[in-house]
Amino acid sequence: MVGTDSATPVAAASVPVSSIRRFYLFTLLNRTEFTGGIWILYLKSQGLSLTEIGLSEAAFHLAPVLFELPSGSFADLVGRRWSLAVGSLLVAISTALMFIADSLPLAMFALFLNGASYSFRSGADQAYLYDSLGDRQGNFAGILGRLFGTTYIVGGATLWLGAALSDISYGWPFGIAIVLALAGTWLAAGLAEPPASARGQEHTSILHHLREVRSILRARPHVAGMLVYSGAFWAAGTIAWLYLQAAFSDRGLSNTAVGLIIGGALVVNALGAVFAGHFERRGRFRNQLIVLALLTGLGVAGTAAGPLGIATGAYLLSNLFSGLLEPLMFAWFNRQAPSAQRATLLSVDSWLFSLTMIPAFPLGGWLAETHGWGALLVTCGGAKIVLTLLLIAGMRPRDA
Repeated sequence: MVGTDSATPVAAASVPVSSIRRFYLFTLLNRTEFTGGIWILYLKSQGLSLTEIGLSEAAFHLAPVLFELPSGSFADLVGRRWSLAVGSLLVAISTALMFIADSLPLAMFALFLNGASYSFRSGADQAYLYDSLGDRQGNFAGILGRLFGTTYIVGGATLWLGAALSDISYGWPFGIAIVLALAGTWLAAGLAEPPASARGQEHTSILHHLREVRSILRARPHVAGMLVYSGAFWAAGTIAWLYLQAAFSDRGLSNTAVGLIIGGALVVNALGAVFAGHFERRGRFRNQLIVLALLTGLGVAGTAAGPLGIATGAYLLSNLFSGLLEPLMFAWFNRQAPSAQRATLLSVDSWLFSLTMIPAFPLGGWLAETHGWGALLVTCGGAKIVLTLLLIAGMRPRDA
């Protein structure tokens, strides 16, 4: 399924360097994680069960299923900056609603809006950066990896800080997250971006635009196959990593300790992402994908280990390997996507991810409640391994 053909290069970027720097600042603010390590614990403290939390997370992923592709077309046709601004504003609204959520319907609505925010930001962010780099697009994997690395470090630090503040009051991390989301809305609205003509985009309707994307995927089955694999692969890891909040808490760790472990994992993830550009030049993408994906799956399964030290070590290693893999995969996707449809094609990956998460996340909560954390974590790691083996079996010689 992994091919080597790429889209037609675009012209040099017509946005000022100051706008790219503004985008970097926007990305940093949007990747802060003040509530990222505690939201499941917070909803538990509000009286929701793990199954109800799983249903709330399913509501989160229902929004991308409904909005991911239209929002990708919105970004391609109306503007990536407006898509990013809408997404950031929805983060502020959904965070405020989650803080007052004391019932399943309100929690589901809050997470639904948060999922919608994810839809408007995903695809649009990478499409904006890729098209703005101009003749530096060949270095996209390295640039994206360094950006991911920086955001993971920021995310890890703010996740730990948010968890520590939550031991004082949950109001602190939620309040800070709302303020930063509003600041991100202002930053995104002020971005400059290449005009539609520079991206090869002509005026068209959203439906026509989506039909163009469908035609591209039919003509490039290796891209469609990788999108299916990517959505399911990252979903399996996300389920494990989100539920690890509660798994570590059930082992007697405080919110601060849980935040330290999860925040540390983001820092390890950052180390992998920073070196992704160097790693890309040392081999073929196909081989890198297989090795890193299998190691990530083994690491996730290893978090089921009884001794806390071994489980934590496996968790950190899985994040190191996924940190290396993520920029490589998204750089590959960006190379395959025509500029005029780039945000929408990238949104297909997020759409498939969310489509998987809707049934899988509450099922994961049920599995943990009925069979224990070990069964859930081994299942998630095993799913990553099986998916990768299926990908290998589906590769044809020319895909190598």
